[in-house]
Amino acid sequence: MNGRVVFVTLSVMLCLAAQAIALDRSMRCGTYLIHAGGGKDSARMYEVLKKCGEPEAKNGNTWIYLQGNMRRILTFNFDGRLMRIESRRD
Repeated sequence: MNGRVVFVTLSVMLCLAAQAIALDRSMRCGTYLIHAGGGKDSARMYEVLKKCGEPEAKNGNTWIYLQGNMRRILTFNFDGRLMRIESRRD
């Protein structure tokens, strides 16, 4: 019985951690949708600025946008393509 309680507790903790931080392939900015992944369909920095406006914060190739209770962390590669969108609930 004790082992089962530990298993259930760990399972719940992992589910909560997965909900707190999620990787997304796209992000909505108003009526626009921007895509990540680094490929030819990935948004470039200038496209993100045009569609989403200035971010709350910039740190090199990492930009942060606040959307409601979500913090969107965008990471761009060396040639300015959007590689990754990380979402965290505030």
